[in-house]
Amino acid sequence: MSLERSTNIYLRQPFHISWIGLAVILSLGWSAAAQEKGQGQEKQGQEKKMRPEDVAERALLSYGGRGALYAVQRNGVYRANVRLTTPGGVLEGRSVMKFIRKPKLVEDLMTIELDLPDLKYTITFDGKDVWATQNTQPHTPSEQEIRSFRGAHDHHYESLLRYKENESKLEYLGSKKIGTLDLDIIELTSPQGVKTTYEVSRRTGHVLYVNYDEPGAANSPAVKYRLYFKDFRVIQNSVIPYEVQVYQDGRLIEERKVVEAAFNVQMDEKIFKAEGAAKAGEAKF
Repeated sequence: MSLERSTNIYLRQPFHISWIGLAVILSLGWSAAAQEKGQGQEKQGQEKKMRPEDVAERALLSYGGRGALYAVQRNGVYRANVRLTTPGGVLEGRSVMKFIRKPKLVEDLMTIELDLPDLKYTITFDGKDVWATQNTQPHTPSEQEIRSFRGAHDHHYESLLRYKENESKLEYLGSKKIGTLDLDIIELTSPQGVKTTYEVSRRTGHVLYVNYDEPGAANSPAVKYRLYFKDFRVIQNSVIPYEVQVYQDGRLIEERKVVEAAFNVQMDEKIFKAEGAAKAGEAKF
């Protein structure tokens, strides 16, 4: 299969861009089935039920607290190397994500730039609309592209850390053990009805796994995604995972490794506007 056809097929798949995150990476689907340090058999914990808010607040503290999220990380840039497994083979490239955080998750400004062989793709939310370019030309994003782009952000691990500000509901589903790892399982339901399950390490408080479903094609079952976060590092008094693996229905489809992260940088909201796209491409952070 040609590289051009391979990239076109990939663009038609759901994409994830986590921010974290990457979520997003353009029509890249996020997904599921990671295992930490070997495969170890999962065991459901039989323990006293915990308050989900306590687990979420402990997780928030492990990332630096609300001060880190809303002061240090009021905006930022992530640059990463990406490796994508497509029906046509493996593609390697780079991604850049820029964001400005707003009081509510759904209001965050965000743009994702993906640079692959023979393909340069950008998708952006400017606070009102989603717009995109492909190989520097205007591109009208499909409903699936928009749904995947927004969904990757909605399901991101930061949704759990910002549950209170977003007025999301939490439910404690129990605990599990993977090898020596003890994990608490929290289900979050956003005000829009979006559900995500988070697996939080009791030892570190970090969100290690994120699980969620996306609607499949007509008459097809839902697509299951699982994200695995690792290599946590301190950046400007806050903590971020430097590596993310994305699984789709149990198959690894994406690996992303951050090579540079910077927060609280000089950034104008105009770069998220379609008319400011050219300037955004020229800006250096």
